[in-house]
Amino acid sequence: MKRRLYPLLLSLLLLLCIPGWAAASSAGEETVNLMIGGQAVSPEVPPEIKNGRTLVPVRVIAEGLGADVDWDAAARKATITRGSQKLTLTLDSKTAQVNGKQVKLDTAPVISKQRMLLPLRFVGESLGVTVGWDNSTRTVIANETPQVEINGNKPEQAISLYQMDGTLYASAQAVADQLGLKGFQWERPERGKTVDDQLVLPVEQLEKELGGSFTWNENKNSLEIKRQNQMTEVSLDGDLVRIGTSKPIRAQSFVLEGPNRIVLDLPQTTLDDDLQDLSRQSDDGVVTVGKVEDRDTAASVDEDVDADEDQDEALDEDSEQFTESEQAAASDEPEEKPLIASVRYSQYSQSPDTVRVVIELNQKSQYNVTYTDDGLEVKLTAKPQKTGFLIVVDAGHGGKDPGSLGTYGNHEKDYTLSVSNKVVELLKQYKEFQVVPVRTTDVFYELSERVAIANEQNADLFLSIHANAFPKPTAGGTETFYYNANSKTFAQVVHKHLQGATGFTDRGYKASGYYVIKNTKMPAVLTETGFLSNPTENAKLTNPAFQDKIAQALVAAIREYYLSYQ
Repeated sequence: MKRRLYPLLLSLLLLLCIPGWAAASSAGEETVNLMIGGQAVSPEVPPEIKNGRTLVPVRVIAEGLGADVDWDAAARKATITRGSQKLTLTLDSKTAQVNGKQVKLDTAPVISKQRMLLPLRFVGESLGVTVGWDNSTRTVIANETPQVEINGNKPEQAISLYQMDGTLYASAQAVADQLGLKGFQWERPERGKTVDDQLVLPVEQLEKELGGSFTWNENKNSLEIKRQNQMTEVSLDGDLVRIGTSKPIRAQSFVLEGPNRIVLDLPQTTLDDDLQDLSRQSDDGVVTVGKVEDRDTAASVDEDVDADEDQDEALDEDSEQFTESEQAAASDEPEEKPLIASVRYSQYSQSPDTVRVVIELNQKSQYNVTYTDDGLEVKLTAKPQKTGFLIVVDAGHGGKDPGSLGTYGNHEKDYTLSVSNKVVELLKQYKEFQVVPVRTTDVFYELSERVAIANEQNADLFLSIHANAFPKPTAGGTETFYYNANSKTFAQVVHKHLQGATGFTDRGYKASGYYVIKNTKMPAVLTETGFLSNPTENAKLTNPAFQDKIAQALVAAIREYYLSYQ
């Protein structure tokens, strides 16, 4: 580090805003340590604390930075210029200017003992100095902000770098994220430190754990990171897509519609030589693999001719051929398509290097990504397709969310699951209905997930089953809730049948903003069958025969709504 930076950084550190610094200084408690340019230093000029912010003299800061200072006594302004950066601050004003643009300060500059004092963090960051706070050692760290390159490009997001005891530390997760390793699990964090609430590791440790090379050029004040990944293969096996890579990688994935497809971007990745050759042979640089039509055609072409002829003869001799009516019926059945229509890839970007893989689907599908040391696998699972009048039945609560507590120590989640399963089985007897339960076992779903199940499948009705509770044990009754206007009629029908089945106090049907009925697009109702906190009602609600009666009433309500209002 250049010699002129030491006094600059020292001055800046003295004005750095650090949580707890003011209290410690004023009460004579723990001291604050300083690390400047990687070396521990002891300041000679004590800071002045104002409104929890540390201030130091303007000329100490400016001269240490090698900046020019112009003091306008009449206007009570100081102008600090360093290279292309120009700062203007006014005494007792929380408004400053950085390169002609107004910015707000937490603490205004003040005069103390005939010196103008300025807030350090503002001046330091405005003039390009990195500052940080290690709370475990109560150390302020400051150094010139190094330049960073990742595979020859500037990082998309800033990476904090700190010099401590002659070692360069970097924000570990920021580096991993931009190398395509989001969520990386660090094996050896013992050398790590926490600066400004983020894990920082020595660059040599990052190199060992992440792979590649990390070159710190102290003279140029720069860090060069090279970790070039290559995609080596893409293959399709049924509903499984395999993507091979030369180094471990984490894809950035998202889903698009029209047509349905899953997109995976591989950061800091290029195509290997073989895949590049295939890409060059394509007019647009996009390579398609596993295309359905191509696979069908290839299968017919690659079949052994002799085997085909033998098969034809066998069919001719088979006396159990389809009848004409059977053949007609078979021809009327829609051909079942595989989940994956095709997979394509290309070198999507070169600054930074990004390979994009697109999995085009014949229908909406869920997907799960599994990572290995040499790539990733994407497993597709079909989402149920709508074939009839689709009803989503939601058993409230579940898993880690027990819901209300009954007088027997029973939980609401068990009651709602039992009734929901009974409703689902009863609805299945009607061929015009398609039933999708949110859960059939004791598992937890977020409210947003319950809503997504109904909305994504374009459900026709949504029924959420619950039971109530109240501190007063005499509280009781049946009530039904809706939110959107298109749900009111459904709520009326459901409440009529449900209250008739329970015989509990009629608490009516009413509008309420429960999440699952507020955010679903179709007619949606939430039922509170009775009160588990009421001993009489709880005894009935936990009775299997009474649950059968409730389930039958809910199904009757759905049938009436379907026949009368659809």
